[in-house]
Formats: sequence, structure tokens, C-alpha cells
Amino acid sequence: MAIINPKTIYTIAKKEFMDNIRSKWIILISIIFIILTIVSAYVAGGTSDEVFGGMEATVVSLMSIYTLIIPLIAILLGFSTIAGEAETGSLSVVLSYPVKRIEVLIGKFLGLGSVLAVTPMIGFGISGIVIAAVIGAEEGLAFLVFIALAIVLGLIYLSLIIFISALCRTRVRAIAGGVALFFWAMIYGIIIMAIYVGTGGDLTKLMTGQATYPDWLFGSIIFSPGDLNQMAVMRAFDLNQAMGINLEAPDWMSMPFLIVVQMLWIIIPLFLAYYFFKKRDI
Repeated sequence: MAIINPKTIYTIAKKEFMDNIRSKWIILISIIFIILTIVSAYVAGGTSDEVFGGMEATVVSLMSIYTLIIPLIAILLGFSTIAGEAETGSLSVVLSYPVKRIEVLIGKFLGLGSVLAVTPMIGFGISGIVIAAVIGAEEGLAFLVFIALAIVLGLIYLSLIIFISALCRTRVRAIAGGVALFFWAMIYGIIIMAIYVGTGGDLTKLMTGQATYPDWLFGSIIFSPGDLNQMAVMRAFDLNQAMGINLEAPDWMSMPFLIVVQMLWIIIPLFLAYYFFKKRDI
């Protein structure tokens, strides 16, 4: 087996990073993250004498928002990674050089992943500093974990969309696959709730905190990267409730378990992407 050249991977990753980081929409999204976090903190502090609420209340307000925005960014960044560049011919130019397909794939993932990491680091990081300067940094470590988990969520969806891009023959199909991925992530929770109600669960009691999630429902979140990520955030802040819903998870759903499953969500689609990319005739 040929040895992978780290220098080649770095060169490809650097090109992907520089090509995308110059885009003004990256700056715009960072600003949006700052505004959303500051507004969430202000709203969270509305019932107290403080200007801002605590980091914990701020993150609870942010969870439903960032699990929409970050996957969308990842899908927009990665849908044309293989399918689009193969269609335009730019990928055949890259592969005409002495580079291996695994190096191209890893380089693109690392470069785009670095872009994905920059937006929450800047957006959440700056707003976190502002909030900490006002109310203190008692939950600063947990907020750093939240930023790291936001980046992990982006990497999961980047890995998934690169797999879709490797699987699809055209850019249009890759776009359709990205749209399907995004909407599946949005409706998965609705489907699970429908199953819960259909098997005799009382949704009203669940939403008012009078009932707890059954273990099978907690187990279902391993198939939903967004829900998985939110549960990890709740573990980081030692939360058992969000928006009045009792979310006290079973002991087996520990932070190490949640991290391992999220890593698998990154690694497995990348392996599949390489398999289809290797078979692709370019």
C-alpha cells in the first residue's frame, strides 16, 4: 500500500481553506453567530436583574438554532467537493498530478473542516467573551465544550455531504442529496415523536415535564447527529431539562459514549466516500 504524503494533504487542505475563507458569507455567518448568542443571552437574562443570563440559559436558547445553521453551512461547503468538481473537470486536473485520491479526500475534508471551525470559534467565542465579561466566567469551560461540540456537528455533516458528493454523478444530484439530508435531519425528531405517540405515549405530559422519555427514545438519538450533539451539550452543562421537558438521560448515555458515537458519524461516511471516490471514473 502506498504511503500517504502529509505534505500533499496539507497543500490541498490549505487551498480549500484559502478559497473559502475569503468568501464574505463566512464573515457574515460569524456575525450572525455573535448576534444570536448576544440576543439569546439578553433574553435569558430578562427574568433577572442581570443584563445577560448565564451561559447555561444562553446555550439552551441557542441549541435549536445552531443545529439548523451549522449543518446548512456544512452542506453548502461540501456538496460540490467531488461531484461538482468532477463535472467541471477541475478534479481531473488535480488527479493528473502525482496525488492519491485518499490524499485529495482527506485534504478537502480538513480544509473545509477548518473553515467550518472558524465560524463558531469566532462567532461564539467573541460573544462568549462579552457575556463572561459582564456576568463572569463560572461556566466558561462548559461553554468552550459547547463551541467544540458545535464544530463536531459541522464536521459530521461535512463528512455526510462529502459522501453524498462522492456517491452522486452530477452536481445537481449532489445538491438534491444535500437538501434531502438537511430535511431528513429536521423531520427525524417529528417521526420519532409520532412513533412515541403511536405506541401509547402522552405527548402533552412529555412536553409539560409530567412524563420522562423512555429508554428506547433516548437510544433513537444515535441516528440523529443534531439530537446527539444537543444531548452532549446538555451533559456538558449537567442539564436534565430543556424548555420544560424532562430529559434526564440513562446512565449509559454518558459524555464519552456520545463523543464516540459522534466520531463514528464522522469516520464512517468518510470511509464510504473514499470507497465510491476510488471507484469513480474521472
